Amino acid sequence: MRVVAERVAEVLPDGCRVEILGGNLIVSRTPVPLHNWIVTRFMHQLLQQLPADKSPQSVTSVGVSKEESEDEDYAIPDLVVLPADVAKSAAGWLVPADCAELALEVVSRGSSTTGTDAKPSAYADWEIAIYVLVDPRDGTIVLYADPRDGKYQNVHRMKFGDTVVLPEPLKDIRLETEELSTYG
Repeated sequence: MRVVAERVAEVLPDGCRVEILGGNLIVSRTPVPLHNWIVTRFMHQLLQQLPADKSPQSVTSVGVSKEESEDEDYAIPDLVVLPADVAKSAAGWLVPADCAELALEVVSRGSSTTGTDAKPSAYADWEIAIYVLVDPRDGTIVLYADPRDGKYQNVHRMKFGDTVVLPEPLKDIRLETEELSTYG
């Protein structure tokens, strides 16, 4: 399936990206400026608060290696936090998902349920410790934490303007959301 995804990505017009989730090939358009602005706001906040041994990265492919699973799924979160040694590695295009301490997604204006349904399930299966889902369609944020048995055990719903306080392994990192705006 990854070979097919690579071939599809080669023929798509600029402005598209390909992911595999739940065995399905997902093609999405490149985000609008507001989407990227929101990701950048969070990137700046993380850069100011993370210790030197952790690194926020944008548009990085994460998934389970073929050696560990028959599952060929991978995703490209808008933002991930990785150990700095993993971020500096030139080991390949796919980062082992269990290295990601946080995945953050900003829902696109015309988004399907990929970010709201498929990704929480996939990220929990892959044991990504924290998933933050930011939805500028309605000004909401969902913080998922503590993945066990393929489900996040803790789910906290918030709205733009609230402070998102991250749990372990990024305990006490605070993401301010008062500047965020909706698609309108």
